[in-house]
Amino acid sequence: MKTTVEIIAGAEPVIHKGSGTGILMLHGFTATPAQFKEFTRLFVERGYSVRVPLLDGHGTNVDQLNKCVWNDWYGTAKKHLFEMRKHCDKVFVIGQSMGGTLALHLAAHYQLEGLVLLAPAMKFKSLLPLLAPVVAPLKPRWKKKDGADIQNLKSRKESLNYDTIPLKALNELKKLMVHVQDDLQDVHVPVLIAHSIHDHTIDFKGSKTVYEKISSRSKSFLELKNSYHILSLDNDKDVVLRESENFIQKHGGSAGMKQLD
Repeated sequence: MKTTVEIIAGAEPVIHKGSGTGILMLHGFTATPAQFKEFTRLFVERGYSVRVPLLDGHGTNVDQLNKCVWNDWYGTAKKHLFEMRKHCDKVFVIGQSMGGTLALHLAAHYQLEGLVLLAPAMKFKSLLPLLAPVVAPLKPRWKKKDGADIQNLKSRKESLNYDTIPLKALNELKKLMVHVQDDLQDVHVPVLIAHSIHDHTIDFKGSKTVYEKISSRSKSFLELKNSYHILSLDNDKDVVLRESENFIQKHGGSAGMKQLD
């Protein structure tokens, strides 16, 4: 008999069928779709079709995440893209941290209208990922020192994510990052990258490298100074949300708009 793993309350995936313009949002490592709660609310109100999947091993317990390989996360992202394509003629992907890395991989292999990358995971700031293959057999989980990397204390306290880092899964994220480095020149769609200079988790320089190496003719970089890593929940979230919506409209997503009461 197959065992069903219970999803943490608030970590559920979001699927909303709206217009023919779809927005697929991919959350970060150890996080949940709740990272995008304000993005989801706005885009649903605007009339877009919205999908925010719960990536494999997330939103349950950290041991489940340690059972995953990076292709599990990518497979789920790809599945939701294909489902969205069944009724959407335009699809934009917003990816945060690991979700941004997955978004780049999707864009290198499938047709998209544009990418919004929020601190995409391309270069770690910590040495822990380098040590993960050695440490993981002895210590499968590593306690996060100060919780989520969010400057806003209220948002940090309310954020829904694991409080430990599964090291085997962290090594899988590292493999994904290396793999996607070879994809960058194959990304041709419009791209908006946002990253804070005060990010403690993912190196700001990694996003600059992405900006330089992608082949997109239309690309822009939003440098932030009032947030840490999780941009959709931090002090700059309103700026990031506004710029994300403007980007989608600029590149043909206006068909998703409807008049609000």
